[in-house]
Amino acid sequence: MTLAMTPFDRSGLAALSDLQSTVCSTLLARLEKEQTEFLRVHEPFHHPEYRWPRDALHWWSRVWEYPYVYHHLAAWQRSRPAGPSPLIVDVGSGVTFFPFSLARLGCHVVCTDIDAACEWEIDQAVQHVDQGTGKVQFRRTDGLHLPCADGEADALYCISVLEHIESFEGTIAEFSRVLKPGGLLVLTIDLDLQGNSQIQAPRHRDLCHSLEDHFEYACPDRTIHPADLLTCTRGPFPLCPERSGLRLACFLLKQEWRKRVWRRKPRSVYPYLLCVQGLVLRKRK
Repeated sequence: MTLAMTPFDRSGLAALSDLQSTVCSTLLARLEKEQTEFLRVHEPFHHPEYRWPRDALHWWSRVWEYPYVYHHLAAWQRSRPAGPSPLIVDVGSGVTFFPFSLARLGCHVVCTDIDAACEWEIDQAVQHVDQGTGKVQFRRTDGLHLPCADGEADALYCISVLEHIESFEGTIAEFSRVLKPGGLLVLTIDLDLQGNSQIQAPRHRDLCHSLEDHFEYACPDRTIHPADLLTCTRGPFPLCPERSGLRLACFLLKQEWRKRVWRRKPRSVYPYLLCVQGLVLRKRK
């Protein structure tokens, strides 16, 4: 019997229609509940130097990324034979509810980050947040090497981190080093659509080549229609709302004045324009 596929059972670009699917709606409801529980018990020991959004789930791309990553890791965990808790590495974890959600699936989650404030907060969180049958711990990284032994990890995930690393080839090699042969990698990355952010097209090609040196696709890459693309201007939580009507007309007039009178290059309608890609891979055996 062939199992029904969901919109998440692919590698590729995030789609607006994915957010309307049953699988995404169901997972969002679950993750929203778990984030609410996390924030309620976590807020008393919020570190003042940690400045990332507390409501991580309701962020322009995270509303797709967290359900996408959770979907694949939960399915992977269900498919595993009974035995010890698998070890999952969260690369660039920050401080969110998400590792605790995975721990409740029966996983041992190792959070890694360069930020000392993250280490302090997560060390506090593990004393107060329900981890179910799993476990969450923190290991500090120097930004170049993951704090894991060769082949220690059963799976690894990395949510919108690689676009912030200029030489990501070394990070990808680290992914491969710490994963067991056949280990699962779930990766999301922001992609630049207008040439003033990361990752632009040439570096995206480099990224794909580097991944293919170590990994093979566990889910096929499928194309979506451009009109269905989730971007930082389109979606339930846009970073840069689309200009329209009088606001757009005033902006365009100002840019024409900038070009003709001030002899300067007009600015783009958006300060940046991003979409997000998800990849599900396995380390080559």
